Amino acid sequence: MGWLARLHGPGSAPDPLAEDGLSALTLLAVLEEAVSYLDAAEALLERCALAGDPGHPTGARPADTRLGVVEARQGLRLRVAFTQLSRWLDGMVCEPEQEGLRADTSRLLRFYLLMISSALDAAFTPPSRQHIAVRGGNGSAARRLVELRDLARAAVE
Repeated sequence: MGWLARLHGPGSAPDPLAEDGLSALTLLAVLEEAVSYLDAAEALLERCALAGDPGHPTGARPADTRLGVVEARQGLRLRVAFTQLSRWLDGMVCEPEQEGLRADTSRLLRFYLLMISSALDAAFTPPSRQHIAVRGGNGSAARRLVELRDLARAAVE
């Protein structure tokens, strides 16, 4: 029987929300949701990098690299989502064997939050005042987040 069917003694009812199982499931749920945002986050980072490339002289950006309301709204939704997920983890108490997984996940969520915020700032800053274009980490952060989700799945199963 799994953690949901743990019995406390003969004839007693199972405790379906045992602390250790709840934190493992919560961690898995946070990771599942974070992974579901990865494609959108990586695509937005790349689009912002193209639009914010400081190599383009003022006014010389092609129309297809300019950002608009759609990217700004998507960036805001992603920032809100990563902030909410990060807050879930910050208030969570884990078993010692899951604390490393929770801490790594928390760092990666804050990384994406920082990257999205910085990329949007750089992409929407006038080229004459801008000095950087923020790019994703070639998928290494995304791969690590997927790895952590898989580890959380294994811990729950």
